[in-house]
Amino acid sequence: MKTEQSHQFVTKDMIIADVLKKYPDVAVIMLEYGLHCVGCHANIYDSVEAGSASHGMDAQTIDRMLGDINKFVAEMKKEEAIADAGPVTVTVTDAAAQKIKDLLKKGKQEGFGLRVSVMPGGCSGFVYQMSFEKAQEKDDAVLEDKGVKLFVDKDSLKMLKGAEVDYVDELNQSGFKVNNPQAKHNCGCGKSFG
Repeated sequence: MKTEQSHQFVTKDMIIADVLKKYPDVAVIMLEYGLHCVGCHANIYDSVEAGSASHGMDAQTIDRMLGDINKFVAEMKKEEAIADAGPVTVTVTDAAAQKIKDLLKKGKQEGFGLRVSVMPGGCSGFVYQMSFEKAQEKDDAVLEDKGVKLFVDKDSLKMLKGAEVDYVDELNQSGFKVNNPQAKHNCGCGKSFG
């Protein structure tokens, strides 16, 4: 029987994008080993082994990286089990709620909701995507705040726990932004996080 420590959560044949979607925090470990597929310039759709080999890693280094990743994931799972399993929420600021309502009215899309999702990509490993949707999909959580309906898929919801969607209209930037307490680091461009 395998112990939690020796359990392989991530294997060589897994696709890098799938690993990052399931365990976003391991992006830092991959970057430390020189696997820059988690950033902007390489193919995140390679397997961990193929992506690592294409970055010049030998088999021993790949095994060492996977050992570090699996040790980290095992520890993370222990912490999750201990953590409070309170309700997962994503909220909107007053400014974001008003802008969403205005855009829906202008686009004759009253009754639609805002889909907020997290996708692999960007300089830091992940990017936020937003769009208006008429109805929820099968794996969506439907949240409501300030009269706005939010659709968030279950994988994205894990990475958005406690996040707040805001709308800024300033001289140097305007648009929606996500204030996410789950983000460990953000890219200088402001569009990517990890």
